[in-house]
Amino acid sequence: LYLLTIHKDIIIIFIEQMNTNNPYLPINPEWLKLNIEEPIEQDLKIIDPHHHLWDLEFGRYLHQDFLADIKLSGHNVLASVYIMSSANIKIYDKNAAKEFESIPEIIFACEQGEKAKAIYPNECKVNESIVGSLDLRHGEKIMPVIEKAISLSKGKLKGIRMLLASHSDPKITSGAVKASLGIMKDPKFLEGAKILQKYNLSLDFWIHHTQLNEMEYIARSIPELSIILNHVGGPIHLGPYEGKTALTHREWRHSMMRLATFPNISVKLGGLGMAVNGSKFYKNSIPPSSDDLCESWKPWIFETIDLFGFERCMFESNFPVDKGSCSYGNLWNGFKKISKSMSADEKDKLFYKNAAKTYKIILE
Repeated sequence: LYLLTIHKDIIIIFIEQMNTNNPYLPINPEWLKLNIEEPIEQDLKIIDPHHHLWDLEFGRYLHQDFLADIKLSGHNVLASVYIMSSANIKIYDKNAAKEFESIPEIIFACEQGEKAKAIYPNECKVNESIVGSLDLRHGEKIMPVIEKAISLSKGKLKGIRMLLASHSDPKITSGAVKASLGIMKDPKFLEGAKILQKYNLSLDFWIHHTQLNEMEYIARSIPELSIILNHVGGPIHLGPYEGKTALTHREWRHSMMRLATFPNISVKLGGLGMAVNGSKFYKNSIPPSSDDLCESWKPWIFETIDLFGFERCMFESNFPVDKGSCSYGNLWNGFKKISKSMSADEKDKLFYKNAAKTYKIILE
C-alpha cells in the first residue's frame, strides 16, 4: 500500500512497460484490491450483455477469470453475452477465405462457454449468447459464413459486430485495430446488414459519437433489424475533445436525439471506464468507489435512458476492458446506485430483461 500510494507513478510505469502491446488500459489487480465493496441489492438479477475473453500476449482473461470477478463481486450475474474483440483478430484464420477468417473467434467463444458450464455448472451461464465478427461488406458471401457460424456455435450466435470505431485523429483510439473511416457508407455494408436481418441476427455497433449519423442511415434503411449501440454512443473525450465536455455533450446529444426516434435501436449503458469515453480513474492512487462511478457516469446514463426509454437500454460491464478503471463489483454497485430511484420493473429491464430479450437468452 505504501509503495502504491507514495510511488504510484513508478508502479504504473512498470505495469505499462510490462504491457507494451496492450491496446487497453493496463489492469492492476493489487490496485483494484484497495477498494472492494460489499454488493448492494445482492438478489437483483443481472445478465451481463457485453464482455470479452482472450488469451493473448498482453494478458489473459478467460471464463475462469470472468467467473472469479463475478464471484468476488457477490452480484447475482445469471448469464453473459460474449462480444467480439478487435484484440482477437490475432486468432483469425489467415488461410481461410476472407469472409471466413473470423470463424475461430466464434469457436473460441463457444468453447469457453462450454468449459465454464462443465466446470461450474451452477454458476453464471458464460457466453450464453455470442456476438461474433463478420465483415458485412462481403455481401451475399456472408450467408454460408453465418450458417456455418450458427452451426459451430450450436445456435448461440445471436448477433454480429464489425470493427467500425474510427476517427481521423490518431489520439482517438479504443482497441487493438483501428477501422477505416466511412465503412458504414459503403453500399456493401448495407447489403450485409440486410442479410443479418434475414437470419434473425442483431447488429452491434461500437462507434464514436462522431459516427452516429452514419449509423442512422442503417437504422432507417432496415427498420426490422435489431441494432444495439454500445457504450452510450461513444462520447469522445480525447484529442480535440480533451477537456471540452460541453462540446462532446452537444454533438453527442444532437445525434442521440435523432437515433432515439428509431424504435429498432437499443443502447448499452457502460463502457465509460475507457479513456476514450472519459475515464481518468486509472490515474488515481486508489480505484474508484461505486459512489465515484455513480457521480461520473450518471449524467450520461440518465440522459440516454431519458432519450431511449427503459424498454431499450441495458447495463453492461465491458470487462475486462473497463477493469483498467474499476472492479467488477464496484461497477455493478455503481449501476445499482444510479438506478436507486427507479421502480423494480424498470431495474429488471435495465439489469436483465432487455438483455434477455435482445440476445434471446432464456433463464431457467
